[in-house]
Amino acid sequence: MCALLPAALAENMTLRSGRVLKDASVVSSGDDFVSVQYTDGVAKVPYKELTDEQQKDYRMTPEEVEARLGQRRLEDAARRKKAEEARKAADEEARKIRESLSEAERHPRYLEGADIARMFLLMGELTKVEAEVMALQWNALEADRVGLPEEARVFRARAGTYQDQVSAIRKKRESAEQYWQDLEKKYLALKDGTQKKIADLNKQVSQLQGEVRDVASQPRTERIIVPPIIRTWNYPPPPVIIRPLPPRPPRPYPVPPRPVPIPTKPNMRVG
Repeated sequence: MCALLPAALAENMTLRSGRVLKDASVVSSGDDFVSVQYTDGVAKVPYKELTDEQQKDYRMTPEEVEARLGQRRLEDAARRKKAEEARKAADEEARKIRESLSEAERHPRYLEGADIARMFLLMGELTKVEAEVMALQWNALEADRVGLPEEARVFRARAGTYQDQVSAIRKKRESAEQYWQDLEKKYLALKDGTQKKIADLNKQVSQLQGEVRDVASQPRTERIIVPPIIRTWNYPPPPVIIRPLPPRPPRPYPVPPRPVPIPTKPNMRVG
């Protein structure tokens, strides 16, 4: 960005096309444009849309713009030339490295994830993703060793695509390791507490054994054992509960026979 003249206060800015930017002020500029902040936001205005007066105020005349663009092209060309020279120097260095190696050493010893996994069988657990990343990193170093920088860049780019997965795996492994460390601390604390309790119990047992030995070593004396007096209590007699007998049905009495009248003859007198 090129330097600007002191920015004018916010005022309406009329462009060559007749477009009006209300409350506009120039905030920055480039080689062939100015950035204008106005009520509706920020607009990038090319130097051709500025009026002649505005071009002079903001150093955007066609001659000044052409001079800046020409300088920019020269700088870009010099930068590209420098990058090309650096690339050629790297290629020449790689060629010298390849020529200095023996026939066997000129071939890169590339590995795959399975190869790395087999190496780690005896050293611990390794995921497939980690093994693949380590293989790509090894291959990049091998490509550098034999003078193949392009292949080395490809290997490193491929390894970079696994970065998120590797970070997640390592975070999970760190959490698991932290869990086991905490568990080990709890176990050691519990073990120390148990050992302390055992030591306290052994101390108490030793004290009791010493007291028993002290009692056994004292001289024997006659002891009179007074039997305890057991007093009997005058408990009241148990209450006598009289329960009424169940009602009996009345005895059956014989019913006397009814008298039978004696028949009499008519016209008979009793003398």
